[in-house]
Amino acid sequence: MAGPGGRIFFGWWVVLAAAIGLATGIASVNLWTFGIFLKQLTAEFDWTRTQVALVLLIGTVVTVIISPRIGRLVDKFGTRRVALPSIGLLALTLASLYWLTPSLVHLYLVFGLMPIVGAGTSSVLFSRVVTFWFDRRRGLALGLALTGVGIGAFVLPLYAQALIDSFGWRLAYVGLGALMLCVTLPVMVLLLRDSPQSMGLLPDGAGAVRRDPSVAAAGAAPGYTIELARQQSRFWLMAGAFCLVGFGLTGPMLHLVPMLTDRGVSPELAAVAQSIIGLSLIFGRILAGWLMDRLFAPYVAIAFLIGPVVGIYVLASGATGWSAFASAALIGMAAGAEVDVIAYLVSRYFGMRSFGEAYGWQYAAFTAGAGLAPAVTAAGYDYTGSYSGVLIVLGSVLLVAIGLISRLGPYPNWNFGPPISSVPRAVDDAA
Repeated sequence: MAGPGGRIFFGWWVVLAAAIGLATGIASVNLWTFGIFLKQLTAEFDWTRTQVALVLLIGTVVTVIISPRIGRLVDKFGTRRVALPSIGLLALTLASLYWLTPSLVHLYLVFGLMPIVGAGTSSVLFSRVVTFWFDRRRGLALGLALTGVGIGAFVLPLYAQALIDSFGWRLAYVGLGALMLCVTLPVMVLLLRDSPQSMGLLPDGAGAVRRDPSVAAAGAAPGYTIELARQQSRFWLMAGAFCLVGFGLTGPMLHLVPMLTDRGVSPELAAVAQSIIGLSLIFGRILAGWLMDRLFAPYVAIAFLIGPVVGIYVLASGATGWSAFASAALIGMAAGAEVDVIAYLVSRYFGMRSFGEAYGWQYAAFTAGAGLAPAVTAAGYDYTGSYSGVLIVLGSVLLVAIGLISRLGPYPNWNFGPPISSVPRAVDDAA
């Protein structure tokens, strides 16, 4: 990890900044603190849980729409110029919930606004900046940066609950905003830089980047324009695969606790199974990144998806003992790997020229699948009275995703230095 003279390569500080940004970013705040505030809001305003839970659907729809656009914005203006104001605006929007009224429209407007003002705190932005700083160690760097979401899953619920216990839910929202302003924002100011070239450095801390003028326009980062990327069949194969992956993994993850308790497992043991998913998510994220630096990334993605297919089918058979816990671990590892894989594959197949927007499209596809999964899984249970049938469908969906990923083919030749895998690279026909 050291650069010339034994100093730590500044790119690793950028990875730390990205991890902190994701730990306190829009996805972490909305997902990991939702359950903490749910009962507080229903008790205060006499709303139903369903009415409050609609904020997650609203956030999903807005995220799907905004992700490609924020990617385009970051490609145009750079990471810092988007991230810094976004952190401040998200913090203020969260703090504004101190003045939340009994109107559901007020609640929905605030949670619909947060993915817009906070879009600069998402993995679209932080994955982009890490990919610019690293090439040969890109997978590991992405894995470490994206563990921030897992860190947020551990820290934010505890922090929010402690604030609620001490000051009430209104000031707890203010406290979440203060965390971003007092911790996240200063870290970004100090450590977040758009690229190594902006500091007179090179990716990975050593070695020049070689560009192929036949693939990348002179003076531009190597890669396709977003228009050329979208003309390729592999762009849409990838989007379809990630949509199915989001759908297939999120359903069993979010329904694991009720599924196990329905089968007679104690709530305490079911909670342990859920925590196994969280721990496996962090481990899977780092392991997948490390492997992608050494092996052909689609093979890594497929290997990580085979595990949850087996795990989901085991859960469909009615598993409750150690096999259910093992299944939870397999699902969690794949869930941890997926955002790493999206960012890595986008950078290798479409290059860096329009990475932000290309990744935004793929992330939107994943988010759309993940957003639909909980409701569809619940509907399957309500219709049949059991999770078994819908689990078989979810496992089969992942098999289709594996088939799509297997058809992506070799990487285009961006001439980023030494080859990353033994699979030969060929310039795509659209180049």
